[in-house]
Amino acid sequence: MRELIRPGLRRTTATWLAVGICASLALVLGLGYRVVGEWRATANSFARHRAEENARLLATALLRDMRGAQELVLDSSRLFAFVLQPPYDVRNEAAGAFARYPYPESFFLWRRGSPPAEMVFFNRGNRRPAWMDTADDATRAPVVIEAQPEVATQLLSRIMTDVERRRSFAAFETTIGGTPYQVIAQLVYDRVGDDLTAIVGFTVNLQWARQYYFPEITAQVARIAGERGSASLAVLDERGTRVAGEVATPRGETVRRSFALLFLDPLLVVSDPPPDLPVYQWAIDVAIESDAALATAISIANRVLAVAAFATVTLTLGLVLSVRAARASAALSEMRSDFVSTVTHELKTPIASIRAIGDTIVSGRATGPVLVECAHMAVQESKRLTRLVDNLLAYSRITDVTDAYLFEPMDVATLVQAALEGFAWQLRDQQFAVQVDLPPDLPPIHGDRTALRLAFDNVVDNAIRYSSDVRSIRVTAAAGDRRVEVDIADSSAGIPAEELAFVTRRFFRGRGARTGGSGLGLTIAQRILSDHRGALTITSEVGRGTTVRFTLPQA
Repeated sequence: MRELIRPGLRRTTATWLAVGICASLALVLGLGYRVVGEWRATANSFARHRAEENARLLATALLRDMRGAQELVLDSSRLFAFVLQPPYDVRNEAAGAFARYPYPESFFLWRRGSPPAEMVFFNRGNRRPAWMDTADDATRAPVVIEAQPEVATQLLSRIMTDVERRRSFAAFETTIGGTPYQVIAQLVYDRVGDDLTAIVGFTVNLQWARQYYFPEITAQVARIAGERGSASLAVLDERGTRVAGEVATPRGETVRRSFALLFLDPLLVVSDPPPDLPVYQWAIDVAIESDAALATAISIANRVLAVAAFATVTLTLGLVLSVRAARASAALSEMRSDFVSTVTHELKTPIASIRAIGDTIVSGRATGPVLVECAHMAVQESKRLTRLVDNLLAYSRITDVTDAYLFEPMDVATLVQAALEGFAWQLRDQQFAVQVDLPPDLPPIHGDRTALRLAFDNVVDNAIRYSSDVRSIRVTAAAGDRRVEVDIADSSAGIPAEELAFVTRRFFRGRGARTGGSGLGLTIAQRILSDHRGALTITSEVGRGTTVRFTLPQA
């Protein structure tokens, strides 16, 4: 009993051990994947946060700088310097504003009572407006004081509409000399607030700002942001066209912030926007870029995780194969244990029968017909014992594959007749209906007589062992294509379809087997047929019987 329990216990232990190891490996791999995933998510979150900070940095720089000239000159004490001082003294104030902010192209001043032609323009000496028709100043002073009656008339005509509406400022977009400009002006009234005293303002060349101003300030901010890591920034116009910077990211993921193209405080135009001041919404795009060192570390971690996953899968596969081998070994051990028990019983039974027959004869109790019957029984039991020993010897030869056959031509009818005669007493005692239908012109086969006799004996023995209430054996044969096919059909209980593929395996015995047997008969028969370059085919139907076909080469 202990021998039967041990294989099952080993099989169960190996299975649970493999399950535990696989579960542990899966847990470790899952934890590693989760850690790397969280690390990657943290890195992505950090990259997005840094991109948002860079976008905020550029947006803040633009908004502060674009309203800086208006706040510095028009909303401060400098305004009174422009209004009260002579033009040549005002030039110093303009020079200071030009030095700090690059986008104003001209400051202009008009005082009450002056004709439009007397509007004074304070232009950059190194970047005079194209519409200024006076000759260049050879001295190239930082600020050039000039007049342009046509432009002055154009500006005053538009600004006066805001004066009529009692606005404190004027902001509008206009075209001067074919170039779009944004004009910002402060309207200065007397203390009563009824009469206009002066107009102070500046002009912004939008084409120049697009070509030079935005690229320069974007590059400055990119350098500052780049000190904290890689940064790709871009400024896009209202149509999405890139104006400045460069966004380079394979995945195309960016952080975007919008801003208004206004060179003044945007709050001044929120409540009462001028009709001729289009508020273009431009955008800042900042690429979400991971830190190079962090990206390298994540890449290495991903490769390590991939190697670990491959190793885990390989180890799991190895464990599965090991468990299958252990289970197969345990099953084989169990079948061998059952085989030893069965063979021991099969050996003892004929030996005990022969001994009992011998005791009966020696005691003198067997005389006449009884003596003859005892002799028949002794011969049958000796044949049974011989057949069992032959199967065991054949099994040992199959195991180490050292058997050598003696091939010769032989008659199928003679071989079948010899096999049936070996079971004549059992067939007659159990009242089997035996039918042999062999063609007279059946060609001889080529094989080893002893081996083929053993194969036929095993099949006939199975037919007798597993017979049902209707007992019959029918042997037929046919020739064709250099082959001879011999069918041995019985009326046994039949073999279930799910067991049919296993009946030729060593030590296999079906669940419904009611009698003894070594489980080697069909295994040995199949090996013998295979060694003869033939085949063994089994068809069966439960409740109807089984047919075993021998296919052998002709001589």
